[in-house]
Amino acid sequence: MQPFMFVTDLDNTLVGNDGALLELNKKLSQHRQEYGTKIVYATGRSLFLYQELKEEKNLLEPDALVVAVGTEIYLNGSQMQDTNWSEKLSAGWNKEVVLSTTASFPELVPQPDSEQGGFKEVFS
Repeated sequence: MQPFMFVTDLDNTLVGNDGALLELNKKLSQHRQEYGTKIVYATGRSLFLYQELKEEKNLLEPDALVVAVGTEIYLNGSQMQDTNWSEKLSAGWNKEVVLSTTASFPELVPQPDSEQGGFKEVFS
């Protein structure tokens, strides 16, 4: 068997069936240990909401974590964002343009501060 990269969304994909998640965690842990398989979670959740879900559902520690709709990447359990990714996003990001554009849509309401980020403005 060859190592592989297991990449998954969380809500209603990896998380949603506790029994299946428990079984999958066992198999992934074994495969990771035997073959060096990497685990990546990709989610629209903020880091804060991901950490809540991780504790609630006892998720495996990922090798890479992509949160906030792809605007933040954390590698190998680090609490520091991947600087290479942040630098790439910085090149074209203009928060003021986003805010001025969305201001013309009164039906858009900002989500809580915990869901906002350096490269992400979230509206409901």
